[in-house]
Amino acid sequence: MTVVVWIWGGAILVYGVFYLWYVGFRSPLTAAEVDDYLNKLTSINQSGKNDLEGIRYFLENDTGKSFVIVNSIQLKKTPDLVAGVEEGDSSMKTLIAYHKPFMKMMFKRAGIGIFQGRMATKAIDVIGIENADDWTISAINRFRSRRDFIEIMITPEFHEKHELKYAALSKSIATPIDPWFQLGGVPLTVGLIVALGAALLHIFLV
Repeated sequence: MTVVVWIWGGAILVYGVFYLWYVGFRSPLTAAEVDDYLNKLTSINQSGKNDLEGIRYFLENDTGKSFVIVNSIQLKKTPDLVAGVEEGDSSMKTLIAYHKPFMKMMFKRAGIGIFQGRMATKAIDVIGIENADDWTISAINRFRSRRDFIEIMITPEFHEKHELKYAALSKSIATPIDPWFQLGGVPLTVGLIVALGAALLHIFLV
């Protein structure tokens, strides 16, 4: 009986720790927090390339829950030769060099890339938008909360390689989606893996 308690108690503890990290219990941003974050963002040189009004609206309408950003990206044929880009580098390599530290910061805050793929062809249905039929990559990134998202944006390390992004991209669009739903999803998958591991231990040890 003691072994069974340790096995399943440990499984519950492991999943509980994961759940607190991945989902957590977070309150929406306050008005004071929004102003503080935007003041910090505007103090960063690269922030002028962001839609600050759009970001303000997004932060002010915080739900405290996770959201995703859907990205459509077109890469340049060759990247601009800025600092960190060498002759012969591809735009994809340049974008990855920008993206690696960004993904590390995301993961520390339970953010992950849940989808990425190359375009199979040009867009087959475009209505009311100019120059929107040709893209290279589509990706979806999941963020734990708006607070985590803006914390990344005001991190100095995030902006250190930001010019690589503009060196690699011909055009891009990033759209936050909330509420959102993913069939299955990471919490369910991790829960099933933990339960399977506990069940196997139960079978072999009890």
